[in-house]
Amino acid sequence: MTEDFTEKTSEQLREIAITRQMWNNELRKYVAAALDRLSTALIVVGFLGPLVAVMTSPDILQHDNNLWLLMKFIAVVLCIVLSFGLHIGGRLVLKRGYLNVRL
Repeated sequence: MTEDFTEKTSEQLREIAITRQMWNNELRKYVAAALDRLSTALIVVGFLGPLVAVMTSPDILQHDNNLWLLMKFIAVVLCIVLSFGLHIGGRLVLKRGYLNVRL
């Protein structure tokens, strides 16, 4: 799909530029929304899931294995950090554009 821009009028070039800008804006919104949905899912699975499990069954915390509890705590903290990072990444995509952000 090669186009010869020398034969295009200035009005056609403006129309092409507007179309490309609209496409780029929609791509930005789509990627930012996908990153935000992923961050929300990560918070629900990684933070709220274990929190609800502890609230409904407190004997989960009474394991004899402290390493198991430490690994659960590290997983929860990691999910929170990753969720925050994905949310910030989505905001950067909206602000700077998809192609300018190195994720």
